[in-house]
Amino acid sequence: MSKDTLVAALRHQAHTKPKAPALRVKRYGVWETTSWSGLWEDVQRLAGGLHRLGLEPGGVLAILGQNAPEWGTSELAAQTLGAMPMGIYADAMPEEVGYFLEFSQAQGVVISDEEQLDKVLPHLERLRFVLVWEEAGMSKYWGEKIFPYSQALEGGADPLARQAVEAASARIKPDTIALLAPTSGTTARSKLAMLTHAQLLAGLEAVDDVLRLTGKEWVFSYLPLPWIGEQMLTVVRGVADGIVLHFPEEALTVREDIKEVQPDFYLAPARIWEDAAALIRSRMEDADRVKKAVYRWGMGVLLEAAQREFRREPVGVGLNLARALAYPLVARPLRARIGLAACQVAVTGGAPLGPEVFTFFRALGVDIRQVYGQSETAATSCGHLPGDAPPETVGKPLRNTQVRISPEGEIQVKGKQVFLGYFKNEAATRESFTEDGWFRTGDAGFFNENGHLVLLGRLKEVGALSDGTRFAPQFLENRLKYSPYIREAVIIGHGRPFVTALIELDPENTQNWARKRGIVFSTYQSLTSNPAVYELIAKEIGMACESLPDELKVRRFAILPKELHADDEEITRTRKVKRGTVESRYGALLAALYDGSRSVHLSLPIRYLEGQGTLEALVQIADVGVPLPSSPKVGA
Repeated sequence: MSKDTLVAALRHQAHTKPKAPALRVKRYGVWETTSWSGLWEDVQRLAGGLHRLGLEPGGVLAILGQNAPEWGTSELAAQTLGAMPMGIYADAMPEEVGYFLEFSQAQGVVISDEEQLDKVLPHLERLRFVLVWEEAGMSKYWGEKIFPYSQALEGGADPLARQAVEAASARIKPDTIALLAPTSGTTARSKLAMLTHAQLLAGLEAVDDVLRLTGKEWVFSYLPLPWIGEQMLTVVRGVADGIVLHFPEEALTVREDIKEVQPDFYLAPARIWEDAAALIRSRMEDADRVKKAVYRWGMGVLLEAAQREFRREPVGVGLNLARALAYPLVARPLRARIGLAACQVAVTGGAPLGPEVFTFFRALGVDIRQVYGQSETAATSCGHLPGDAPPETVGKPLRNTQVRISPEGEIQVKGKQVFLGYFKNEAATRESFTEDGWFRTGDAGFFNENGHLVLLGRLKEVGALSDGTRFAPQFLENRLKYSPYIREAVIIGHGRPFVTALIELDPENTQNWARKRGIVFSTYQSLTSNPAVYELIAKEIGMACESLPDELKVRRFAILPKELHADDEEITRTRKVKRGTVESRYGALLAALYDGSRSVHLSLPIRYLEGQGTLEALVQIADVGVPLPSSPKVGA
């Protein structure tokens, strides 16, 4: 049976293992299971319902909400009709939702609940229909264009609708567009990458050597589904490999739900790994004396063993014996607490993970590997192969994938998984390819002596100090984010005499640290201005920069008075820093970092779901302890 499209792959699973579990979701505290035959039937019925509501081949179906079986079913139903599903982040502001609906000319929307409906209602006139899958308490909205999800399922059982679905499905080919994937949008408004069935499946094939999954794995789907990494796992690999997907009850229960699932395979972007490592280290620092002593000894042993393995040095009999004792005492319980006790393979992607955090999880026994790619390459270009995962790299080019470095240092990719182009944006499509057909990633990097790609960050962000010293901000930022008290760092220095940093605190860990020491604070902003917190962060920065050359060490820093937020366009929905926006919004603070000021007053516009406001703050500026070079004042 053919598996050259996602629709064909789903049909294959339904026919070869009809009663096997395809997905599970936790509802009201109970895990409910849907078999492959049940999923196939739901997709066919929903496709019939969407057809009756007016979704046409080549049309766009927007999907908006948290991860749930209904999301995947809606996407597969749209693909069955030859329509193009387009995911929108659940925490998107109303104007973002409006932009994507208007720009894509979406024919319909499938949403989760009333909160998302509020964002869609202003655009109801131009839509053909809206389906809501969390139907409780929504009856007041049912009307001409707003319907219960269950009603569309029922309508799709009509014989005429089923015939229309079968006819549409027969026209689906490998080169049919299967997904409009939003790009990260770090430097401009997010675009929509057009990916065909063949390109998505090629991306899956490319990374098979990295993952080596059997198809029997339990997987936890919790990352935003508009992100191409989660798309490739939940939808593409879900139907192509037949893995068992698990969905959380709601966003707030993810931590507890994953402990119940204990997945065999786990995907997380760098920020999730950083947060988990920070939480573990913070909690252990605040533990009682005995637990802290055991943790410090055990992690010391585990880290030393992991580092020797990375350097391909003998671990030694003594260290191996100590590691055998440290693992059940330290690593195993920590893995269980974060839901990774049964994890066989883990992947990080979306942004490079700092070597310190990478090594931390390798020391805990998690077989973590980096995968590098973009929405435009179906999330796959390079990756770590089993047994060959140096933490400072993102691996080697994947199967059937070519990667080269341009004379300017840009990473460029060619392969079957590279996208068709950007939806309704021919100019951007032309700019994204070289004359000889290579995709321009916009990232900077180089291949080391072992053929591994080292990612430096965005090409536009790699800079030089005023004395010509080259540096990659992302490399320095990753070192700082290993601290349990630093969630985000923005390194500044291009064209300036020395390196400075804007710091976003990890609120939970820093608040716990402050409470433990009797430090009084009332809000996040009051914590960011506390002298004791500045001393803490100065110490953390100093330790992170200890092994760096003097010219690359952070000399001055300021703690941001608010968390960086996607609603203020300071970061993307996947928490990648929009450097240009940050430098613009905090221009006065950047100037003060270089003109010798000890503080600066900021007035920042901020946005809420309900409206806008202004944050007033007096931000302190501190030295890290390295003597400043004598130089004229430098403005922002």
